[in-house]
Amino acid sequence: MRSLAGWSTGFQWGNADDIPVPGDYDGDKVIDYAVYRPSANTWYIKRSRTGAGLAFAWGNAGDKPVPADYDGDGKTDFAVFRPSGGTWYIRYSGTSASATIPWGNTSDVPVPGDYDGDAKVDVAIFRPSNGTWYVKYASGGSNGFQWGNGNDTPILKQ
Repeated sequence: MRSLAGWSTGFQWGNADDIPVPGDYDGDKVIDYAVYRPSANTWYIKRSRTGAGLAFAWGNAGDKPVPADYDGDGKTDFAVFRPSGGTWYIRYSGTSASATIPWGNTSDVPVPGDYDGDAKVDVAIFRPSNGTWYVKYASGGSNGFQWGNGNDTPILKQ
C-alpha cells in the first residue's frame, strides 16, 4: 500500500531463494526494492524513482547480507557477514572503498545498528551462547553487554 497515494501495487522482483534487502541505495530518501541472491552472490536493486535495475556482485557462499549506512552518507552500503570467519565485508557507497572487519564467531547473529547515535551504523553481533551483544563502534571503541539468553532471537528495527 502506498501510504501517500492510498493505493497498492505489486510486481515481481527476485527469485524464490532470494533474500529481501530493501534500503536507500541511491540516497533519494526512498527505499529501493532489493534482493540478495545467495546462489550468485549478487545484489539486485530496483531504483525507487527511476525503476532502473542494478546488479552488483558482493559476497561469497554462506554469507549473510547486512546492508546499512555504515559510512553515514545517507545511502545503504553493500555488506555481508561471513560466519565461517566471523568477518564483515563492507563496500562503502560514499567512496566505493571496502573494509574487512573481523567481528564475531561462527554462531553469532549479526545485528548492525547505530548504537551510539553518530548517524553511522555500527558493526555488532548477538552471541546466543551467552546472551551477549558485542558492538564495534564506527567512531572507534567497542562494548559488550549481556542482554538475553541462548533462546532469544534479536529483532532489528527495519
